[in-house]
Amino acid sequence: MNRKYWFTNARFGLFIHWGLYSIPASGEWIYARRKWASGEYEGLMHKFNPIGFNPAEWARSAKAAGMKYVVFTTRHHDGFCMFDSHYTDYKITNSAYGKDITRMLTDAFRAEGMRIGFYHSLPDWTHPGWSDQESPEYIQYGILHEVSEAAHQEYLDLLNNHVEQLMTEFGKIDLLFLDYTSRYKAGQDYYDRERLLEMIYRHQPDILVDDRSAYDKDDVRYFDYYTPEICVPNQPQTVKGEEVAWETCCTMNDHWGYCDTDLNYKPVISLTAGLMGCVSQNGNLLLNIGPDANGNLPELSLMRLKELAEWFNNNGEAVTGAGKAEFKPPFAGCYTQKGNNLYLFFMVQPMGDVILPQLKDRIKKITLLRTGEDIAMINDWGGELLLPNEQRIRPLAALAGDVLKIVLK
Repeated sequence: MNRKYWFTNARFGLFIHWGLYSIPASGEWIYARRKWASGEYEGLMHKFNPIGFNPAEWARSAKAAGMKYVVFTTRHHDGFCMFDSHYTDYKITNSAYGKDITRMLTDAFRAEGMRIGFYHSLPDWTHPGWSDQESPEYIQYGILHEVSEAAHQEYLDLLNNHVEQLMTEFGKIDLLFLDYTSRYKAGQDYYDRERLLEMIYRHQPDILVDDRSAYDKDDVRYFDYYTPEICVPNQPQTVKGEEVAWETCCTMNDHWGYCDTDLNYKPVISLTAGLMGCVSQNGNLLLNIGPDANGNLPELSLMRLKELAEWFNNNGEAVTGAGKAEFKPPFAGCYTQKGNNLYLFFMVQPMGDVILPQLKDRIKKITLLRTGEDIAMINDWGGELLLPNEQRIRPLAALAGDVLKIVLK
């Protein structure tokens, strides 16, 4: 079986951004965007004690919501390791909590039958071998320190060693989300990409690795999957003229890491529309939550997961294993397709009857998945101005977010 099959079949995953930045509770870039006294931010490690962390509960909630895999931030740009690193003391096991959160989370999600993905930052803002216009020193002071060849090599070795530890000590890892290549280094192989990838595939031959170790996708090797962000593309993604596996990531509110003032959570209709929109273009959605400093998922995040679980319980067959349809959808809807089953997602409640392009005399049956009721096809009225291949239907009970299952002849 194609090693990407599980990924393109899964369609829906959970992203988790969690680290020291949950303590100031202003998002994952707060180390760069706020001026800290020397050692102040790093000192948060000794205050980090998320005693409410319950990874089994997280895994159950994600699975119920229809998610098939998790991607966890083992290290973000602030350099703090959420696993028991052999190569730095700046790590979760030296925190007040003292336990290896990455291992606990991996074990819990794996126990629920979910695939395991690790996020690992390519930049390390705390290392002298890294310098970039998006680093704290430049954002705060407009300066960049000079990086010696020796310091850069030490940084590369640390990156390689950390990723190798993740690839060898946590069992089978299904996905690796390396983040990110700066636009200021677009023409550089700043991460010694092939050395890193050779090591990864040597230890995890079936793993899928993303595209973010290169900025210009057409100028380098093919990657296993590609990562447009916080958007639903209008077409399947292509690289060098070939369609590729892809996943867009987005977050429930306006921050990836926990922000206690950000209550701008998207309604569930936005999340389900985004998910169906991605699947309709042969892509995946990786939906993010930022836990708080106590190890709890924010209340509004939990509410969204419960709403997604209810929606997925009714409509999940339109997501898992589905992809782009061969037909044009009607107004305010999008299609996914799986074999002879066409799934119409309503972005808004229909005003009345719905006109399906291209489907005249091609439909065997239509069902509203939420209720199981049959949907009438209207052939005795209102057809005089339709195109010859259009079919009029009357989904009286359909609401925004509902899905019609259209079984084709």
